[in-house]
Amino acid sequence: MKHERVTKRFADHVVVADGAMGSELLARVPPGSHLDLAPLEHPSEVLDIHISYIAAGAELIETATFAASRPRLERLQAGDRVEAVNSTGVKLAREAREISGRDCLVAGSIGPLAGVIDLDEPEGPGAIAKAHAEQASILAGRGADLLILETFFRLDELLLAIGAVRDVTDLPLVAMLTFPFEKLPESHPEIAGEVRELFGCDLLAAGINCAPGPQGTLDVLEYLKEPPGPLAVMPNAGSIVRRDGRILLPPATPAYLGRFAHRAVELGAALIGGCCGTGPEHIRAIADAVKGLRPVHARHAVSVEHFPVAAPSHPRPTSSLAAKLAAGEFVRVVQLDPPRGTNSERIIEATRAIAASGRVDAVDVNSNPLARLRMDSLWLASEIQRENGIEAIPHITPRDASLMGLQSQLLGAWHAGIRNLLAISGDPSQLGDYPGAHDVYHVDIFELVRSVSRMAEGFDCAGNPIGEPPTFCLGVAVNPAADDLDHEVDRLRRKADAGAHFAMSQVFFSWEPWERLLDLCGGRLPLPALVAVWPLPSFKLALRLNNEVPGIVVPDELLAKLEGAGADAGRIGTERALEMLRNAPRHAAGVYLVAPFKNPAEVLHLLEE
Repeated sequence: MKHERVTKRFADHVVVADGAMGSELLARVPPGSHLDLAPLEHPSEVLDIHISYIAAGAELIETATFAASRPRLERLQAGDRVEAVNSTGVKLAREAREISGRDCLVAGSIGPLAGVIDLDEPEGPGAIAKAHAEQASILAGRGADLLILETFFRLDELLLAIGAVRDVTDLPLVAMLTFPFEKLPESHPEIAGEVRELFGCDLLAAGINCAPGPQGTLDVLEYLKEPPGPLAVMPNAGSIVRRDGRILLPPATPAYLGRFAHRAVELGAALIGGCCGTGPEHIRAIADAVKGLRPVHARHAVSVEHFPVAAPSHPRPTSSLAAKLAAGEFVRVVQLDPPRGTNSERIIEATRAIAASGRVDAVDVNSNPLARLRMDSLWLASEIQRENGIEAIPHITPRDASLMGLQSQLLGAWHAGIRNLLAISGDPSQLGDYPGAHDVYHVDIFELVRSVSRMAEGFDCAGNPIGEPPTFCLGVAVNPAADDLDHEVDRLRRKADAGAHFAMSQVFFSWEPWERLLDLCGGRLPLPALVAVWPLPSFKLALRLNNEVPGIVVPDELLAKLEGAGADAGRIGTERALEMLRNAPRHAAGVYLVAPFKNPAEVLHLLEE
């Protein structure tokens, strides 16, 4: 029988896998080494780690190829070494087996690509499947006994990877998900449902590795109850911390991992090993704990009971701005720049007059425009709402904070009463006051929009429940004067698909660019849009905007009029703004006026008509 050597072993007894390759390498190789290239650059260390795990009792060792897919290696400019890294990874594992003299199984390790390639892009699934298939084919061809798909944090990618691997090899396959959070009982049924769904595939075993650690893994297994097939569990020993350039390993003792392993077998585990922070001493304790035990999983399950898993959705936002847009009312917004210092009195006083006018539906609050430091937009927006009762639309950008930092800020903003947001990429720091700074951009604009949408469903991006869902009315930017308008339309559609609710345009000064944008969208944008209106006060400012600010175009005919008007250029700018305002209801769902920094309330006279 084909692959009988592997399947018979899993039927006979609980199989012990090895522990972490990465954390063991970190302790042995020089700082700054590329672990993804370890089979080629540090072969003796990889070989020693394999041998130490076999000596500790592991009868399944994984190749050091977790991150050896082409897209991951391309980030190291090593895409041409895919064959070499994977082939050498298998060779080293087989050599360790020969040196040890023990008949252990060699499992080819394959890690995820979501996060390296955007799975939600149209071309993403195809590119990811191609890369997984290529790596699987190399590992299988070089003599791996089985393959392990591990640390996949998205079920859809893992199912995609299983299909891609099955297209190139019939080797026995283990598939494992990871859930990057600690004990959250309310999430365990959903997690168990995802693991259970894997048993609908042709797998040797399915389960969990890496997070949420030993105890969190057991908590999830409790919800599985009589799993329909062999379970694979390889948790972290705990959390690994980087501090002052050092790697601090988790304090979990071998005895703790041994107790975990014994309980995991009772809950259906047939393959047990470890992930980050687990070393040979932990594997020895696991091997001792499960010695002589047989797997207790159901071998002849007929049907798979599915736990309900919430389908992605975009809940309706709750704000007066959202209600007006939904009702088709024409919306009027005033854009404000926060102060450069700590005093917000002037901007609060100006918005008091704007709110009292009754002609403005909301104020839009910039976030460090042109990458110049100003007061935080979320804080200022909440202060404006508290003082003056008018809704605000603060800007958020992935430029200045990590994804976790952004989500943390948004939880606080929701509690402070913020109900609207505008998500923008943000001007790069090289343009502003900190040209030597490194922008964060932990996520791009599309991932940021998806993150806000996910929060509206009640979860952060790691899948953790967050209590009351913050259902922001989320806006995004669109530029009708973009160099590549087809690309801009595609970006707007992707933002809409990710969960955006409305759009706000870059500044423009005639309707021709907007009409071209509408034509490319078939006469209607995928989102209701607010167009920018800026009463230019001078020729000098118009000239700078046209020549120095990316994305803004001032038509030649307007530049000529402003230049010819001399000291009266402000009147020309106001006339153009009024003309744009009069025609806006025919073209868009609303307008936002760019207010002068020194006296924002000056724009109110433009709305008297």
